Amino acid sequence: MKPVRVKPVGVCLVVVALVLLSDSLSAFALQRSREYMGKPHYGSSTFRASRNMSHARDYSQDLYYYTCDTQTPDPELVRSGSTELGRNIDATKKELATIRKEYEADKEVLASLKEIQKHLMNAAAQHKTLEDHCQMETFDGTAGMKCCSDITKELEKAIAEHSALMRKLEIRELAKSKKETKSQK
Repeated sequence: MKPVRVKPVGVCLVVVALVLLSDSLSAFALQRSREYMGKPHYGSSTFRASRNMSHARDYSQDLYYYTCDTQTPDPELVRSGSTELGRNIDATKKELATIRKEYEADKEVLASLKEIQKHLMNAAAQHKTLEDHCQMETFDGTAGMKCCSDITKELEKAIAEHSALMRKLEIRELAKSKKETKSQK
């Protein structure tokens, strides 16, 4: 078997191809790293609020189905799920307070946040009722299902309002970005 020799011309072609390819890829990278477009980006308060609301809704739905499917729900398991549900509702409230500070001059955003807060307060009130049921010696599955159903409904309304707010912010930021791009030309 003959040893394969690397020809300098072949090496040069590979290097040139890599340079051209890296220039093309860097142009795409610049497009993707545009300024914040109103979307909840990882690490932002809007992202964390969205994630916490979704987690709270998931816990509420899981508790609902657990109490629905089980004849005698384990009170400790229900308490654990309820604790996490409450923790996520509280975390969402904290993130909304941060968002409120970020957009304190924007009345439209504040109105949406007020609506989201209203739904979270209703969910928190139902969660308090669920917690009261969890403290009883025997957990009433039917009452727990009703609480979880009401919590889920309120959280879904809050999530829908939050999504609408994110779309508004995205449209606003996109229009602002286009305006800035036109003024730079």
